[in-house]
Amino acid sequence: MEAVNIVAKIRNEVKIFSIDGITKNLPDLLRKPCKILVEDSEKEVFLIGALGIVSGMLPNIRGKYAGKWIAPNLFVYVLAGYGGGKGALDYARALGTKIQEAKRTEAEIIKNDYSKAIEVYNKDLKNYLRSKNEGSEPPEKPAPPPTLTLFTPANISKSGLYQLLDENDGSGILFESEGDTLADALRQDYGGFSDTLRKTFHHEDLSFFRRTGNEMKEIKKPKLSAVLSSTFDQLRLLIPTIENGLFSRFLYYVVKTDNRFLDVFDERKDVYEDYFDAAGNTFKSLYDYLSKLKTPIWFFLSTDQKHRFFSIFVDKKENIIEETDEAMAGTVNRLGVIAFRIMMLFTVLRAYETGNLSENIHCSDVDFENAMRLIGRLETHAKTVFEYLNGQLGKKELVINMR
Repeated sequence: MEAVNIVAKIRNEVKIFSIDGITKNLPDLLRKPCKILVEDSEKEVFLIGALGIVSGMLPNIRGKYAGKWIAPNLFVYVLAGYGGGKGALDYARALGTKIQEAKRTEAEIIKNDYSKAIEVYNKDLKNYLRSKNEGSEPPEKPAPPPTLTLFTPANISKSGLYQLLDENDGSGILFESEGDTLADALRQDYGGFSDTLRKTFHHEDLSFFRRTGNEMKEIKKPKLSAVLSSTFDQLRLLIPTIENGLFSRFLYYVVKTDNRFLDVFDERKDVYEDYFDAAGNTFKSLYDYLSKLKTPIWFFLSTDQKHRFFSIFVDKKENIIEETDEAMAGTVNRLGVIAFRIMMLFTVLRAYETGNLSENIHCSDVDFENAMRLIGRLETHAKTVFEYLNGQLGKKELVINMR
């Protein structure tokens, strides 16, 4: 694709999409943080990152899609040049900080209890071996404490990721905002990393062998979310080709280059840390409420929304094949899953805010339209990434693309 056409496409995209146009109708739990942020680039990166983070903090939410239940979990990938404005992802991560702190505190308590139990076990085992009473049973060794966590670092092996998922009810958020860390992890364990992400996107069961206890473990319906960020070069380590099935599972956002030096002394930004710290408490309250439910909450679209959804994606698939390549057909299929999950996420937040979080929740037309507007924007970014990985778009054009 010629650079001039790319520039025209992005300019057209900017006219169609307005960050304020999207955020003004969002549930307050997302709208208010966007309003607090000063720069438009911060708002956009935060919102895209928050979709991924929040999607991993909604246990016991289900929706039927293509005959199977799915949870709201999303895979988000933010792409930018070095120092290209990905910092707002830290504010998105802050929404889960209180949950993370609570899990780590609980893990420490369990670890201390385990240490005491091991002391008792060692003492009882010594007495058992010393007495050698026939018919007596040896003491049972306490199970090692789990590593409770919400966030999973990207510099982890396949077996390590499986273990963390197993010890956290099959759930977690893979978060990494530093491309170099992600790149190092992928160099060491690329194959397993990619395979695991492809499976967990669809909640496919995982199995692994734990040598420590000499046992086979199964993780039923894993619910993993991912928020990753890197440069385009580092993206190729994870997704070297568009034929890799992982490509279509991610929601991409390309940060447009802004060569301005931003006012680092803008006093409006002084409230950021306190605001997002408080927002973390709100999301923890929602997480705690959902975690305690004995039965899942089910999400539904109306009959009219289902018809509109189907019609929109039929057109999208025809258009994207005509405009790009048949290889992009799978991307539209996955964009449908992503759209449904975003609708689910918006509906849960709005129902919680209004006190209407019951066993069945229904998507409003506002949340349906907002999700579809976001998908329209993200589809353009997916095409840009496709063109880059397919060799149709070089680095020079990418720089232009992000202006």
